[in-house]
Amino acid sequence: MRSLASPRVQPSALRQATARAVLKLSTQAIHERLHGHPDLAQLAAGTIGRADYRRVLARSYGFYAVAEPKLGLGREATRSLCEDLIDLGMSASAVANLPCCARLTIGQGPAELIGARYVLLGASLGGKVMARAIAGRASGEPALPVRFLTGTGANDWKTFAADLEAKLPDAGSRARAAKAATAVFAAYERWMERV
Repeated sequence: MRSLASPRVQPSALRQATARAVLKLSTQAIHERLHGHPDLAQLAAGTIGRADYRRVLARSYGFYAVAEPKLGLGREATRSLCEDLIDLGMSASAVANLPCCARLTIGQGPAELIGARYVLLGASLGGKVMARAIAGRASGEPALPVRFLTGTGANDWKTFAADLEAKLPDAGSRARAAKAATAVFAAYERWMERV
């Protein structure tokens, strides 16, 4: 199993960085490792097959079904995953019975919640890139559903990112947010290793 720890970022660099930079630096190693995940790499390259795509979405469903309500994000991604999985041939009852990851432990404060949301809302940016990649798949192949990857407007990344500095105004709140973001990213990485 790969190490889940991020490379050591100099504390002085984090104290002087913006909230967004602190979150990005703190989660960078896990984020880069996820780019190397075989199925996620194929998805990003637009070369993933239908069965592998369904398996990745099914596994993602098991994470988002737990993470979204825990983070107060509603269930939009979970609903989109369900609809995509049904379009890929699963029944609604099969989707509802998919395994879910263990509970997430992120801490109780507002900074921790912001850090955890950073991961899920930030993933929507990568999802849009992946959706464009699979839209360019070879002609003649059935289109893959991309509701989950393209997301919806309710959990808007731009709005979230615009308020980061105000919501994480000092080094302490940024450190707590970064710890929570790293924990959520690590939980997702562990969960996806079983795909």
